[in-house]
Amino acid sequence: MKALAAAILPIILATGAAASQGGLYSGNWPVKANLPPNYGNTACLTLIDNGTDGSPHSGPVTATGDMVGGLSGTFQVVNNLLVVNLESGSDNGEVVYITFIGRARDGNIGNGVFNDPGYFAEASLKFGTKGGC
Repeated sequence: MKALAAAILPIILATGAAASQGGLYSGNWPVKANLPPNYGNTACLTLIDNGTDGSPHSGPVTATGDMVGGLSGTFQVVNNLLVVNLESGSDNGEVVYITFIGRARDGNIGNGVFNDPGYFAEASLKFGTKGGC
């Protein structure tokens, strides 16, 4: 009986954690990064929250805008953090991921950080209102 309880407890805890992250993140989210002058600093991230990429709130992402025009990737919400990874290429043909991270809870996304490896240091990032682009 103790073994069964020990096996069920992690499932109950995981279910509770997922439930505390209610709300859907599907939609268009405007973002603006604090990047140096003369660089693009805005994008629109289109998230489809269908649970297909490793967590209950996860799925594909497409992006438009002067920061990331035409890239796609995936997102996950884990422990109240949204992590978006967009696949990009480097000058030497390697795959590089551009990352957007923000606080996430109940279908809302807060401010966070932007990272484009090899080009910029991490930059502060502001998420706008869902449907704002």
